[in-house]
Amino acid sequence: MFVLILLLFYICDVIPATVTSRSEADEGDACIIKPDIYGKCALPRNCPELEQQMQNLGLKRQDVVRCSFTAYEEIICCPTATRTSVLDIFNTTTSYIKTETNLVGINDARGNFGAQERKAVKACRLLNEYSEPYTVPHILGGSPVAPGEYPHMAAIGYASINEGGPPYEIRCGGTLIDKRFVLTAAHCVNRRDVIPIIVRLGVTDFSSADQMQNSIDVPIETVHIHKDYNSLQKYDDIAIIELKNEIEYSSLVFPACLHTDLTDPPANAQLNVTGWGTTNLRTKEKSDVLLTARVKILNLENCNASYASQGILPSRGIVSTQMCTRDPDFKSDACWGDSGGPLNLIINESSRQMQVIGIVSAGSGCASVAPSLYTRVAAYLDFIEDIVWKNL
Repeated sequence: MFVLILLLFYICDVIPATVTSRSEADEGDACIIKPDIYGKCALPRNCPELEQQMQNLGLKRQDVVRCSFTAYEEIICCPTATRTSVLDIFNTTTSYIKTETNLVGINDARGNFGAQERKAVKACRLLNEYSEPYTVPHILGGSPVAPGEYPHMAAIGYASINEGGPPYEIRCGGTLIDKRFVLTAAHCVNRRDVIPIIVRLGVTDFSSADQMQNSIDVPIETVHIHKDYNSLQKYDDIAIIELKNEIEYSSLVFPACLHTDLTDPPANAQLNVTGWGTTNLRTKEKSDVLLTARVKILNLENCNASYASQGILPSRGIVSTQMCTRDPDFKSDACWGDSGGPLNLIINESSRQMQVIGIVSAGSGCASVAPSLYTRVAAYLDFIEDIVWKNL
């Protein structure tokens, strides 16, 4: 009873005093929450899995409308069905972004086209509108990730070389950034002898039968590698995987926003790197469970000095299109197999708002004195937008 009362007050506090097509509706009456999202008027206690239904349909709490009142309780429009795929709610390539003013302007250091928002910024704004709070509290030396904590995390699968083993071998990570596109490192997809076949989404633990049953393996249509990438160098290490099928978003599969500021985040910024890479330096054993590790930003000057002191500085040094991080305790880090995965800048942990600021690119060992290298996402927005939103 106590839980029910709390739930009732919680819902009453956020539901607008608006009904569908008439001012009052009784229990059992049909109701409309949004165009093509329907429901049935019911008491909150008779609305099964309300929070999950709202999340699946891309609804925020204020979207659930009030039907009427009984003597003591509120009757709400309990979402039951939709004629439209959830995908349409999160469609970031519709007229919401497709505006003439979005196609012109000059890109500044913070990712804006003059006075106009660029496509990546508008896409992020739309995604944030439908993001739901994440309630589960929270790599080498990393912590396990709960399902839905990093819903943009993608695993890239290659043909298995072990006879009798799994059909795919996960060797790199990536980031879902739109319904058909995954961001990754160029060095993950440029080899002719090791060709990526699928992208796996919606799973954090490959050893979990339940998770694997609900995971999504999407065939790869094509790969877009940055034109300036050279496999002998560590620069322009960025690529976009185009999927054969569009992804339907859910609480477990949801794209990440792109960071658009060319400058480093502040020193106290919360940065997490995620991946299924090596967790044991001696055995090279990889993790079946997605791990996350917190790291700190290191400015380019100190990063260059660190690499130079060990005699391993790249030919042109560490440049502005790259980023460096390090764990001050040398315990947590990206490692082999984490390549292509995201460096996440946490904007708001409670609401799962984060931006992908970097792509795991290179380093010298794992959790070593040399910092980890990332491709700076904000430096390649033109490359990304020309592929992901090319028809806008």
